[in-house]
Amino acid sequence: MRLHRSILKSTSTRAMPRDKTLPKHLRLGKWKIIKGDEVVVISGKDRGQRGMVTEVARKTNSVYVRGLKLAFKTVPKTQESPTGKIQKEMPIHVSNVALVDPSTNQPTKVRLASYVDPETGVKEKRRYAVGTGTYIPKKVDLSYQKTWRDGVLDTDPDAVQKVTFNAVPGIPPFPEDVMREIKNRYKKLF
Repeated sequence: MRLHRSILKSTSTRAMPRDKTLPKHLRLGKWKIIKGDEVVVISGKDRGQRGMVTEVARKTNSVYVRGLKLAFKTVPKTQESPTGKIQKEMPIHVSNVALVDPSTNQPTKVRLASYVDPETGVKEKRRYAVGTGTYIPKKVDLSYQKTWRDGVLDTDPDAVQKVTFNAVPGIPPFPEDVMREIKNRYKKLF
């Protein structure tokens, strides 16, 4: 049985141990692989297999690829794992994966180049495949929007648009004693 990382984090520390972070001087400064990219594993037991990056761990210079580098972990028996064994994705070091070139569908090295949008004048760093020079666009992750629901504590749109305070010049927005308490540095009452 395979469970998602978010479920594993809440179940047991045996299933989701804390990652050992690297010192800041050993962490990568510029990341060319982001969540949602299609990558090929170029080293290790899953060499040659393709997958999508589900998570980027910048503190450990590693990525999690969906369905690759799976390992069995023993956890306490629950309804989610009646056998006590679960399968989870392990981190892969970023040097062991390569982005897929969209034009040739082969693994490629990537270079970053600055780009200025001619219409808006906004500067950005873009990723280009080294061999062909093809632009590799960044995927926008909108998966978190699927869980949005209107809740009990949400403010109604009509209440947001209603004007509840009309400012008058020279009159403070709060009573005088409240204003004195707000201005008081030491929170002492007079």
